[in-house]
Amino acid sequence: MKKIFPIIAETSPKQEIPLDDKHLKIMEAIFPYAKPKSQKNLTTVTINKVTRNSKVMLFLLPEWAPNFAPYNLARLLAVIKGAGYQADAVDLNVKAWNEHTEWDIDFDPWHGSKEWRWMGRSYHEHLHEHMRPLMEKYIQKIEDDKIDVVGFSYYYCNQEPTDWMASEIKKRYPHIKILVGGPQCHAFPPGEDKPYYDYIVSGEGEEMILQVLEEIDTGILSNKQKQLRQVEGQRLDLDTLPWADYSHFDLSEYRFPNGVNAEFSRGCTAKCVFCSETHFWKYRGRGALNTVNEITKLYLNYGVDYVWFLDSLVNGNLNELRGFCKGIIASEIKIKWTGYARCNKKMDLDYFKDMAASGCHMLSYGIESGSNKVLVDMDKMVTVDEIEENLYNGALVGVEAHSNWIVGFPTEGPQEIYESMTLITRNNLYLNIIAGGHGFTEPPDTILSQNNEKFGLLKSYFQSNWITKDFKNNKVNRAIRLITFNILLYNTPTKKSVYNFANFDTTKYHTVKFNNPDRHDKVEYEIFDFNIIDTNISPFANSVVNEVWPLLRLLYRVKGGYEITIKIIPDYINNEFGNRLGSNLTSDMHFVITHDGAWSANFDFKFKQDENAWTYQDYSRETSASAKRARILALPGSQGEIQWSWDKYKIDIEKLEQLKNVDFSFEYSYTKDGKW
Repeated sequence: MKKIFPIIAETSPKQEIPLDDKHLKIMEAIFPYAKPKSQKNLTTVTINKVTRNSKVMLFLLPEWAPNFAPYNLARLLAVIKGAGYQADAVDLNVKAWNEHTEWDIDFDPWHGSKEWRWMGRSYHEHLHEHMRPLMEKYIQKIEDDKIDVVGFSYYYCNQEPTDWMASEIKKRYPHIKILVGGPQCHAFPPGEDKPYYDYIVSGEGEEMILQVLEEIDTGILSNKQKQLRQVEGQRLDLDTLPWADYSHFDLSEYRFPNGVNAEFSRGCTAKCVFCSETHFWKYRGRGALNTVNEITKLYLNYGVDYVWFLDSLVNGNLNELRGFCKGIIASEIKIKWTGYARCNKKMDLDYFKDMAASGCHMLSYGIESGSNKVLVDMDKMVTVDEIEENLYNGALVGVEAHSNWIVGFPTEGPQEIYESMTLITRNNLYLNIIAGGHGFTEPPDTILSQNNEKFGLLKSYFQSNWITKDFKNNKVNRAIRLITFNILLYNTPTKKSVYNFANFDTTKYHTVKFNNPDRHDKVEYEIFDFNIIDTNISPFANSVVNEVWPLLRLLYRVKGGYEITIKIIPDYINNEFGNRLGSNLTSDMHFVITHDGAWSANFDFKFKQDENAWTYQDYSRETSASAKRARILALPGSQGEIQWSWDKYKIDIEKLEQLKNVDFSFEYSYTKDGKW
């Protein structure tokens, strides 16, 4: 077994491998693909190492994946220490993760479906008492170590513990300056309602954190909260930044003690309408040689042989990625690596062979949907045929496929989710992991949210979540759709014989008996009319009672005859999904179908609408930098300016008042035989 050495701080993070024969071989392998110069119009971060007075400590709080030491803190440490500051970093997320098995709770707070447990009231009711001793310990350490500046990484899923710890530090030690930065500062910056944050940093932090520390270190202080936003359009030159400094982290605490994070690039070449990362920062990549040098040094000096690249997509620049692969092959080091990727028709079988030979063992694809219509609506710039070709070629050479899916996109209906399910069953032997997510949410700083009328959304929320104008895509539909999606995964396992990332125990919701359990037919895509039941109650009721049919139809086509019972009760879905998709829905569905397609259905539904179910929701007035950039893309010609007006607002409120009189509560039973 390869020995793993502690990672120590680099005295020269930019130090390259000596120009010996091996390095020349690497360069010769890379240069046919990689560009010798950086992209144009990039900003170089100037780091001057001088004697500094301030001591800095950076923190990451839960909830975040405990797989690797945090790259963001490691990168900032390298920059801060390079400028002459004394600095340390603490990953309270991994420390809490290592302790949480001793917590008296009945759920896993780090499970992919439970991140909502860290939010709002749920955090304070269930998790704060367990987190508090750990945070208190490090608040005391801040005092003991005479720290002058504390910095926090801020995400949507760690706001509550971060806010509490920051407020306590400021209360006890008001002289300490507190910085906060991260994606949530881009979308929902804390602002004056959280005065314990002295500096709020929005955008790439390497340059701005040096600006903040320079002010603090030289005594240029203000009693007012200060918000720093990255210059519009600025892109930092990644090749000129020091390599991440992991010397302050104990890698043995993580799930992958022999691994680290790294990056090929920042930003994304796509403009998917549901994603704020596409315009969080503009795309630019590192040179292949710089990346190869970093990974080679980590491997040779410290025993690191697993790398997870955190880019929005590792294949944003296909030539540089191929140059990296060729360089790693020429170096003869033996690593494994993975990262997020877009399916791309230009990645042919030879391309996959190079990735596999360089150590790529898996790519995490943002597939999102198996419907060409939805893929166009999302602006994914890829087709179902291209997705299937990438999955097939990857499987041929051993590049496994982790796939991410969006269940319940606004323009997705029963036909479209049926096509997504069909893609999965057709390619189940090529898919290792299927991440179904938690149903589509509407972030405020996306192209979709800044022009949601284009996607058929109301300016009103129904039971605290978005709903389409035709009432057929709402939180109740999406809960059923997510449950049936995961039931399909459970019963059509991937090649590893697991229904990975099903977000909950589907056996709690269903029982099924197949006439031929080993049968799995590869079926063609089909158009099918899923408006099978007409309740004569409302479009809402019709959509809810018909939501199960795509699953029932596809299971028959793939597995043949079977008998299934599906039960949903409020306690189940409220515990699984919280307020996001939980509701007062009860359903009991029993369905039997023979091998020749004769079926019998017996369904019972009951839905009780909450009081005050309708509320006004409009993201068009968001003022964050990311929302402005989203408006530029969503509303060409707007220049990112807010298009809201009092006249439009009055119309929306009038519609809301009308909706407040709409109650979708219903009870319905359906018993019928049929033939497919």
